[in-house]
Amino acid sequence: MSLEYIQLAPHFVKEVLEIYDAWNGKDGVPMKIQELMIVLEIELSEQYK
Repeated sequence: MSLEYIQLAPHFVKEVLEIYDAWNGKDGVPMKIQELMIVLEIELSEQYK
C-alpha cells in the first residue's frame, strides 16, 4: 500500500490518530477502519524516525 499522502498532511493524520485513540466508542468501529488506523500509525511513525 502506498501512502504518500501522509507526507502531505502528517499533522492532520496525527490529529486523526489522537482523536481515534481518545474515542471511547472505538470498540464498535468496523475492523477495516481499525486496520486503517493501525496502518496510519505505523506510516506516521516511520516518517518521524
